[in-house]
Amino acid sequence: MKLGDTNFVEVFENVSQEVIAASGQQFQALKVAWLGKEGTVKELFKQLRDIPQDQKPTVAAALNEFKTKLEGLFERIEKSVAEQTLLEKLRKEFLDPTLPSKTTTLGRVHPITSVERQIASILAPFGFQNVLGPEVETDYFCFDSLNIPPHHPARDLQDTFYTDTGAVLRTHTTSVQARVLKQGGLPIKVASFGKVYRNETEDASHQAMFHQFELVWLEQGLTLANLMALITHILKSVYGKRRKVGFVPKFYPYTEPSIGAQIQCSLCHGTGCPACGGSGWVTIGGAGMIHRNVLAEFGYNPDEVSGFAFGLGTSRLAGQLYDIPKLKTLYDNDLRILSKVAR
Repeated sequence: MKLGDTNFVEVFENVSQEVIAASGQQFQALKVAWLGKEGTVKELFKQLRDIPQDQKPTVAAALNEFKTKLEGLFERIEKSVAEQTLLEKLRKEFLDPTLPSKTTTLGRVHPITSVERQIASILAPFGFQNVLGPEVETDYFCFDSLNIPPHHPARDLQDTFYTDTGAVLRTHTTSVQARVLKQGGLPIKVASFGKVYRNETEDASHQAMFHQFELVWLEQGLTLANLMALITHILKSVYGKRRKVGFVPKFYPYTEPSIGAQIQCSLCHGTGCPACGGSGWVTIGGAGMIHRNVLAEFGYNPDEVSGFAFGLGTSRLAGQLYDIPKLKTLYDNDLRILSKVAR
């Protein structure tokens, strides 16, 4: 085809008929033949250099218009074919959600729920009761009553989610501790399971929403040794007697002294991996003796009564128990993964 002798209107009409009639491989072959790197349109553009200077603007404009119309033609047909293919696929895969399910697979307990039930059964012989607390809390029960001052970083917007009314999405199940202590009476033995929320960047071991459980024991004569023994008993009951358990010093405004409970990482067996931050150990919760100020806030005499509390991350406990490296996996609801670990 020579550029100077080409009638683009006529050529486009002929090409349109061919393209519309073509299907599958023929369609793709026509597209390559006309618009490919070595196609007809490319060759016509190369011939522009041979066109007389006074005719070049008119011929170039006609060629550009022809190319644009040709591209639009192929694009429209491809879009039409894609839509028809999708409609056909939807017709074949049509599912009426009102019909009874064809699957006979039974549901299973979610890994986090499984861990919560295990811990509840471990605590039952000790006389602990399970209680629930609100997820949307007041500043008083989430912070003020727990000896957390107004200037504490945990109360900043970048760390905590607040509602339009000024309420807070609880950052820890420790808020349940405050509500239980307010009720009074001795002894107090309470465990609470539930979701907590923190405005933080999500990674392999952190989520903006995750699960914790809080334990509070208030009575005369309790010591830090009792606390460490109970945590060790819980963790070894869940993971087995051979799992290494450790404690490190921590600071929490509502406990003094404060400790962090750790277990050796089950994914790397202590050698270091992303799930444990390379340390070989996973901190699964904070604990400590209830602070004197917190006891005094609720009318207890710190010189006569002592108690301890700890909050363990049941999300991390489940991740370590079922060898799930990323906490997010627990919340993706991917049945291909959960069905392998759920019980």
